[in-house]
Amino acid sequence: MTRNKDEHFLSVLTNISEKLDDGKNLINSDLLIEFQSRTENLVENLEEIKNKERVLKIGIVGEVKAGKSSFLNSLIFDGESVLPKAPTPMTAALTKLGYSDEPHAKIVFYTDYDWDKIENLSSKFDEEMNKYFAQERENYIRSQQGGMVVPSPTRESVEAKYRDQLPTQYKACKELTRMVDQNEINLNDYLGKTIEIMGSSSYKDYMGELSNYVGSNGTLTPIVKHTEVFINNPLLKDIEVIDTPGLNDPILSRSETTKKFLINCDVVFMLSYVGQFLGSEDIQFLTKTLPSEGIKKAILVGSKLDSGMLDYKGRNVSFEEVFKGSKRNFNSQASLNIKEYTKTPNCPSVIHEIAKGLPPKYISSLLYAAAKKLEKNEVLSENEEHIISQMEKRFSGFEATPDFLIKVSNILKIKNDVFSTLRDEKEVIILDRIEELTERQIGSFISILEEININTRSNLSDLNKYDRSQLEEKLIAFKIKLDSIRREVKNIFEMSSVEAQKVLYDIANDIEDEIDNYVSVSISTRMEDHSETIRTGFLGLKKEVHKVTETINSANVSNVISNLRKYASRAKRVVNEEFEKLFDINTLKKNVKNTVIGAFDLTDKNFNENDIITPLEVVLKRLSLPKINVDLEHYDEQIFREFSSGVVEGDRISDLVLAQEKTLQLMSNDISKSILETSTLIESILNEQAGTFVDNIENQLVNNIEILQNLLEDKEKSISEYEKFIASIADYKKKLVKFKEH
Repeated sequence: MTRNKDEHFLSVLTNISEKLDDGKNLINSDLLIEFQSRTENLVENLEEIKNKERVLKIGIVGEVKAGKSSFLNSLIFDGESVLPKAPTPMTAALTKLGYSDEPHAKIVFYTDYDWDKIENLSSKFDEEMNKYFAQERENYIRSQQGGMVVPSPTRESVEAKYRDQLPTQYKACKELTRMVDQNEINLNDYLGKTIEIMGSSSYKDYMGELSNYVGSNGTLTPIVKHTEVFINNPLLKDIEVIDTPGLNDPILSRSETTKKFLINCDVVFMLSYVGQFLGSEDIQFLTKTLPSEGIKKAILVGSKLDSGMLDYKGRNVSFEEVFKGSKRNFNSQASLNIKEYTKTPNCPSVIHEIAKGLPPKYISSLLYAAAKKLEKNEVLSENEEHIISQMEKRFSGFEATPDFLIKVSNILKIKNDVFSTLRDEKEVIILDRIEELTERQIGSFISILEEININTRSNLSDLNKYDRSQLEEKLIAFKIKLDSIRREVKNIFEMSSVEAQKVLYDIANDIEDEIDNYVSVSISTRMEDHSETIRTGFLGLKKEVHKVTETINSANVSNVISNLRKYASRAKRVVNEEFEKLFDINTLKKNVKNTVIGAFDLTDKNFNENDIITPLEVVLKRLSLPKINVDLEHYDEQIFREFSSGVVEGDRISDLVLAQEKTLQLMSNDISKSILETSTLIESILNEQAGTFVDNIENQLVNNIEILQNLLEDKEKSISEYEKFIASIADYKKKLVKFKEH
């Protein structure tokens, strides 16, 4: 599109977004909010995106702790720890890195308009929670009158129960306003403002000060829109690098910020830790999120290669064998996951581009940072010292020299080759991005409008068919149908809970049993001859020299470290993969959906299946289970500290073996504890769903019936409003289709 057409497109889109407010009293507002949110984001960014003379924008994305900030520290700050690793200051807020002759930084706060929207959605959260609280109070009073002993509902208990049923935007905005209240921020002092921090000659002059403004625990974090850091680094000429919070950040508003900001990116570096390479979150991001934002260029980066190599299976191996073998294993995994998606119908172009770019790039930011310290004769961190020491002991041919470490880290290849290629291809990448963006965005907007259309038509049909009493009868009929399957739905969730507990119990036992496979310690034996003087004769005055051959047993500490790492690697695979294989939440959702729909006669001409499918899909969409988080990266440190010599002999062998057994048992116990905690949480969620799932569907139906009953007060006017709204939606879709055709 030309500039004039773009302006016209955004004008049309904004007009549609504003006019969708006409439907806020006609249907549930989730879809309206989604359309309006996407519109605001596109309006804010489209002009900049379509500027062909602008800088190339590169997004660094990945899950929390994937090593994004460490990667940028190596790539841009030559290995210095300038961008702290998550979740410490600065990673919490989205950070832009750009070029400037004079180093400086900017902290950009939300505008008054931004904050009004945030407070509006936060108030929606409160409104919904007030409804749920009133409902729980009524249920409590009825149960008391019936002689039942149940705990009185509190605001906290009601929020914990119903929070997941609310739109993500409501929850994210409530999170921000709650943090503002807790931190006692005077919004008038900051909204709409930008704080600029100047550095005299180096970024080091202002980075410390910048960390006082933003951070995971920073007072002003909730009102910071983003930060901008400008440094005198030729690598950043014509390029802007965007360091994002994690895709799976526990702070909802930060995770949403990451996804929202993708619309600005021309290229994405997708970092994935090689120890858990291309997990489900990564694949979801690559196959769903990137295409929806019109991003055609993505580069896969396997991070923390050093840790991945230490997990390599094999003894007495050379570093070259480990280096090549590890990458071969990771390549195989990446190829399997990505190429599988290229065979699917309508596979997004970005996936084909990723497939062409295989194998992924592998990096070790740790080894690069260590190399730079060695060049300057600086002290290595404890973790750097530990990793390098283990590689020296385990892999022949490994060299702890700056040149060797830099080569293995692969950072310079990314800097000199990949970035150079991107800079050369800048014009083509931006033009492709511009072409893909508008088409993708229009398609997304049309899809949302059609969902709105379906819901609106369904409500109009009911408004035409029923009066207030008939709507009440319809609701009662729905409730009767839903009541008829309450026990069946309850049983599905309870059986799923039992199944999940059994699977998790079996996994915990498997992990315990796996210990036996990692207890073997290789003991080397060597013979040493030495002379021994013995006194003989009267009063021991005579000396005789005897040759004595002594058998000396020794064990290599690296063997134990290898056992621990292999056990950790195996445990991660069992925990992360087996549970998903053995307990499929999609099967649970399918069973519940079939049971609910099965209660209704879909062949009945008087029955509109959308009446039940729409609320059912809303409730199912919000059903999710927590993942099991296992951190197994620190257990070998105690062994390394206690047996720092690298080799033990004699009685110290038994000490080493005992320390290994204790550590393995500790690892197993901690994993089991994590599994138990997750198991308890899953049991709580599923048992809660067993008792509330049908209620949640019913609540959706009640809310919709209440909308219709209110509209019946002036039925003719309401029907006219519905018809106008439906006609408007049809008109909106036509307008967007025309833009797509041109």
